[in-house]
Amino acid sequence: MAVILIAIGLLLTGIDIYGVSAWSYPAFDLEGAVGSHELSESIRTYTVTNVLGEQVRIDYLPDVLGCVLLLVGVCMLLRYNKQYLYSIPLILLTAVLSVLLRMSGFLVQGPELVVWILVLYYGLAASELFMEYFVLYSTAGITDALVNRATNTRILFGWWVTVFCRVFITFLDFVGHTSVSRVYQVISILATIFYVVYLITTRKYVGTCEAVKIRVRRKREYKEKL
Repeated sequence: MAVILIAIGLLLTGIDIYGVSAWSYPAFDLEGAVGSHELSESIRTYTVTNVLGEQVRIDYLPDVLGCVLLLVGVCMLLRYNKQYLYSIPLILLTAVLSVLLRMSGFLVQGPELVVWILVLYYGLAASELFMEYFVLYSTAGITDALVNRATNTRILFGWWVTVFCRVFITFLDFVGHTSVSRVYQVISILATIFYVVYLITTRKYVGTCEAVKIRVRRKREYKEKL
């Protein structure tokens, strides 16, 4: 059950499908400087228009719900692999940043809002990827039975494809190239579904082998490439 919760959680955090709600942000007043630095018009447009928008955007696959499922699943598997502990602060951070980013238009005004959006937007992207890294590699570590190693390799390959795509999506959405971003989004969605389906099949191998440390697994992957 724990692996299924983790799989669903990763599906929710890995796929973002947004809709526009009826709630509008207050009119943004971005005139002025932050400290001694004057903000360019392009930065204001990128942050407020492309990232935040005029109305609150709702994620139909909410990251917060995904983080809750991940947290429950990770706590259930903690007895098998203590390396899950690395993911718990990142799960909580991702949930908080996800909420703060959408609420920032109500919490901050003036040019400081641009800085808030920049920090929250890129902080959320980084936190989400590191969170998934520790969750997935820790799960691969407790399902490392010889018969399942090929499946774990496919899972991690699929996830790294999503990482590549989501890095591009983050920057493309920021500058407003949504048409190009959608191509990467489709690839990322397919890769996420691919590795999540395989991840669910590994649940029967939980606890059948000694937990493999992330560092050991990465060294083994490097040697296999050679």
